[in-house]
Amino acid sequence: MISPIRLGGIASGLDTDKIVRDLMKVEREPLNRLKRKKQLEEWKRDSYREMNALLLELQKSLDNLRFASNLNKKKAVSNNDAAVSVTTKGTPSLSSYTIKVTQLAQPAVPPSAALSVDSSITDSKTQIGSDFSFSISTSKGSSATITVSSTDTIDSIIARVNQTGTGVKASFLNNKLVFTSSDGSTFDINVSGDGTVLGMGPDGTTTNSTAGQPGTPGIVEINGVTHSITSNTFTYDGMEINLKQVTTDPIVISVRTDEDAVFSIIKSFVDKYNEVIEKINNKISEKKYKGYEPLLDEEKQELPEKTAEKLENMAKSGILLRDSILSSGLDAMRFALSNKLEGADSAFDTLSEIGITGSPYGKYAYMEKGKLYIDETKLRKAISENGEKVINLFTQYSSTKNYNETGLAQRLYDEIGKTIKLLTDKAGSSTNPVDDSVIGRSIDSINRDINLWEDRLQKIEDRYWKRFTAMESALAKMQSQSTWFMNLFGGQQ
Repeated sequence: MISPIRLGGIASGLDTDKIVRDLMKVEREPLNRLKRKKQLEEWKRDSYREMNALLLELQKSLDNLRFASNLNKKKAVSNNDAAVSVTTKGTPSLSSYTIKVTQLAQPAVPPSAALSVDSSITDSKTQIGSDFSFSISTSKGSSATITVSSTDTIDSIIARVNQTGTGVKASFLNNKLVFTSSDGSTFDINVSGDGTVLGMGPDGTTTNSTAGQPGTPGIVEINGVTHSITSNTFTYDGMEINLKQVTTDPIVISVRTDEDAVFSIIKSFVDKYNEVIEKINNKISEKKYKGYEPLLDEEKQELPEKTAEKLENMAKSGILLRDSILSSGLDAMRFALSNKLEGADSAFDTLSEIGITGSPYGKYAYMEKGKLYIDETKLRKAISENGEKVINLFTQYSSTKNYNETGLAQRLYDEIGKTIKLLTDKAGSSTNPVDDSVIGRSIDSINRDINLWEDRLQKIEDRYWKRFTAMESALAKMQSQSTWFMNLFGGQQ
């Protein structure tokens, strides 16, 4: 489209550009209001999404608390760790075990051959300075030949031996080159050439491995049942048991709730819960500054950067003040945790009974706004003495989905889920490419109105310029005629 010709004050001497700009400032006010409204909606959308992300983090953290399998941590303890020690690897099925060690297992001694390396070889990286070869033959029929050059080192020779596939492995320690059978077969080492530098002797020397010794099984009695074991460390019913000595009296292994693990899970939840509700409470109680609106781009350009940033923050402050979705969500979360659990032991049906309470009574308790506090001594005692009941308080399952019979963690999980849905319906999600939320549709509507107004303002501006251009043309014509008349009359004199 060809731009219309604009005559700016050529004949009149007026600053037409400034006049049109001033006139358009008034005309642009409806558009400016739309732009500010759009910015407010975008701030509100982003704030909702920020709160939603916090709630989602809290909801995910509840997975450790709402499933009994995650809280059912067991710890096995031996009453004589010097004789039998135990480490929990899974979930033992019994509360106690008796163990009597009749005989410790003796490991098998594999066939081996130790060769004294010449003292000129000071370490495994020193070149041996000799050329020869040696072969390894096993009683199971496998064999391999290793060719050695003067530039080889103990490390390079060991690497080639270990890759032969004969089942014989080599190592180096205290100036001895040691060959060991990994599969129990005996073996011979035959040297071709002078292998004395590696302790193999002159050409034709054969070194035979030891015969080795078979292992002796151990005998252990667990809860009255005798077992034969090949190693003194073995796994049994979710425990790794390590036998250290023969016993005359039975050793007792007790299994109890792992107090530290369960306490850590509960404390992590309380810390996360307090962190999230503090941020949400701060957001819905943030001060609202009256009279401050979002700045337009041209307004920002006219201000120092720090001043513009300060004004923007004041305009943004209180964007979710007393928001009903978040306020109701916090109330639902508090109710989920404070309401008594029906069907549970009456001594373990509320958080306060295991040492988790609201803010301590005092002058400023109201300022905590629902934060939880842990009496560590009381909680640890509850876990230690009644671990199953503590776990049940959080994880109890209701087949009928009855709210009052549902464990506190699942209750809270469900309530958070409801708030997350309301927030998503209101403000959408940054991960969803299609935003059909309430605010998303509002922003789309504002964008359409902005486009319409920009088209309308362009036409209004063109109309102003058209009128001023017509005026300038008329003035120029009049001035031309006036000059003609003056020249005419002047010519008659």
